[in-house]
Amino acid sequence: MRIARIARGFAPWRDVWVRSTWRVQLQCVTGHARLLDPARRVVAEGNEAECLEEAARRAPHARRRRGVVLLHGILNDPSIMLRAAHACVAAEWAVANVGYPSTRLPLAAHAAAASQAARALAEDGATEISFIGHSLGGLVAASAMARAAADGWAPGRLVLVGTPARGSTMAGMLRRLPGYTAFLGPCGEVLTQAGAAGVAWPHGRQIAVIAGGNGRRGFNPLLAGDNDFTVTVAETRLGARESGFLRVRALHNGLAEHRETIGAALSFLATGRLHA
Repeated sequence: MRIARIARGFAPWRDVWVRSTWRVQLQCVTGHARLLDPARRVVAEGNEAECLEEAARRAPHARRRRGVVLLHGILNDPSIMLRAAHACVAAEWAVANVGYPSTRLPLAAHAAAASQAARALAEDGATEISFIGHSLGGLVAASAMARAAADGWAPGRLVLVGTPARGSTMAGMLRRLPGYTAFLGPCGEVLTQAGAAGVAWPHGRQIAVIAGGNGRRGFNPLLAGDNDFTVTVAETRLGARESGFLRVRALHNGLAEHRETIGAALSFLATGRLHA
């Protein structure tokens, strides 16, 4: 499963419109567009405008007052957020589980696509759009919410799951290896301490932090302090920006699918409080 996710993480397609699991994707190199149905079959191809028009005609309306965009991390794909997506749908949220080519484009391009997906939820009736972002997806989510006013939608709450908000020591160590930037692309730099410092954050929004760890020295002895093997707890913290914090006993990728994470995230999105 992990190898398959990594392989899909290198795919060149990014979601720019999602409604009721129908999605319009753009090829990140050519700009070619396609429309996928819920079974991920290609049902239309062409330019973006044509595919968006066909999507609006075919995709059922969610018509939910509350909308949420889910964003996976680097070297991953939307399947890691499926459990959270199903839980949000069951709680009557309009959901866009967005995929993006995490290793191929810079953070600003990913944020623009996520913002476009949020606007699609707003056009379908959601009066406020919240985000749940895992790892790099949390930084993409923050950047998307920071540009919400310019893009014409109202931002809600933000849940960061294992996100290196202060940058990742692990990324800094790996960056010294040959091929780091070639392998992870522009967003490999965003994961370092210097790169994370340049991320834009939304003003006046409630933000919850969910970190992985074991409450002691963490899962990775190479990292100082409690950690989820990839990101330390300290690296997830936001200081004064933080509206709530929860530590879950889980490794980095497992954190996104953990029942406690999903329950706490749903509680925060609905009430502004982290009750797992």
